[in-house]
Amino acid sequence: EALAKARAWIADVDEIQNGDHYPCLDDLEGLVAVGRDLPVGLEELRQLELQVLTAHSWREKASKTFLKKNSCYTLLEVLCPCADAGSDSTKRSRWMEKELGLYKSDTELLGLSAQDLRDPGSVIVAFKEGEQKEKEGILQLRRTNSAKPSPLASSTTASSATSICVCGQVPAGVGALQCDLCQDWFHGRCVSVPRLLSSPRPNPTSSPLLAWWEWDTKFLCPLCMRSRRPRLETILALLVALQRLPVRLPEGEALQCLTERAISWQGRARQALASEDVTALLGRLAELRQRLQTEPRPEEPSACPSAPASDPLGEGSGKNTPKVQGLLENGDSVTSSEKAALEEGSGKRDLEMLSSLLPQLSGPALELPEATRAPLEELMMEGDLLEVTLDENHSIWQLLQAGQSPDLERIRTLLELEKAERHGSRARGRALERRRRRKVDRGGEGDDPAREELEPKRVRSSGPEAEEAQEEEVLEEETGGEGPPTSLPTTGSPSTQENQ
Repeated sequence: EALAKARAWIADVDEIQNGDHYPCLDDLEGLVAVGRDLPVGLEELRQLELQVLTAHSWREKASKTFLKKNSCYTLLEVLCPCADAGSDSTKRSRWMEKELGLYKSDTELLGLSAQDLRDPGSVIVAFKEGEQKEKEGILQLRRTNSAKPSPLASSTTASSATSICVCGQVPAGVGALQCDLCQDWFHGRCVSVPRLLSSPRPNPTSSPLLAWWEWDTKFLCPLCMRSRRPRLETILALLVALQRLPVRLPEGEALQCLTERAISWQGRARQALASEDVTALLGRLAELRQRLQTEPRPEEPSACPSAPASDPLGEGSGKNTPKVQGLLENGDSVTSSEKAALEEGSGKRDLEMLSSLLPQLSGPALELPEATRAPLEELMMEGDLLEVTLDENHSIWQLLQAGQSPDLERIRTLLELEKAERHGSRARGRALERRRRRKVDRGGEGDDPAREELEPKRVRSSGPEAEEAQEEEVLEEETGGEGPPTSLPTTGSPSTQENQ
């Protein structure tokens, strides 16, 4: 009986391996489970186990590339178009349910059943239909959200059409930010926001920071930006690895469709940027930037006493420079508190310098005709829907920004949020430094194995958690993704307990 079952199992393996397409991962996992129960040694079983292991390894790598830390989405959901983009309430409620761990979705993507996902043709057709639905849905959502009252207006009244932040509260007053894709409003402290200090650094004698259209002020909410958005080159490397797998995964086919969509958009964006009108506008922007770099900015001691406008890098007076230089050259003698003080001083000067620039910002920097603006805005919206980072997206954003007046309210909000974040990190750093000093004063001999045994695990931060955090940071730098989303304040929720 065992031999008969083994022969039948081998026949099933041969049939699935010799089909029209590569076998699906689910089918292989089922065969492996059956083969392990047979009391017979099977060479084919070892081969199948290796194929399944390789496929899981690829999926894990793709998940680390795309998914944010503790993401409420699955890899397949992120790779497919957002089917419920048209309804703000549906989109928000599903996001909240996912955050709370109440919503589970395995194969209910693009209206496909588990059987449909086995057919590559069905996946491609459904993906194309999903793209169109996503585009129509986001246009409808933008119209709905644009009609909502602005939280920055003093006459904002609570109504059914009021924006609701991810925290469940109505964003009101200073500190609210509007998503550039769905046009909805959020608390700046509840979401990941762009950092103005990541803008290109100027020379001490020039003022290219006055080129405000190059500042990183674009904000996409966590409902619109569902993943890290890796660069296209990273995705192509994943596809090359996928081609070597003798296994089919729904995520692999969705990734191929996403890549084709990104490459198609990139081709249209390059064609638009290479047109005669847009090329002339880009040349004008380059001339303006060059003029800002060559013209020294006049002294403005009253605008920012701790960081003069003619010294954007905040180098300070000459008598302090040798001390700082000596500290930087001799890294061993610099304690963590001194390093923090140096970084804090530099960041504070940079923020003050940016604040002093606000009254000088004027615009628009160039005249953007409506015939040129409309196609660029449509391309911008489609590019923001892609869960991929592309350079052309940034170029179009700069052009659209330069064609309008600078959004001073948003810049002020971002500056205040960054100041508050730096103040909070500074306080945390001081608390850690005090804890370290108390530990040294109390311990004396830090290498005592018995003492280390008694230490709680959370104090020893050189374990897998620290390595994982470091790996997350490196991956973010490689893929150009955003930081992890701020989760809801639900300490007792199932997902939070699971994450802990």
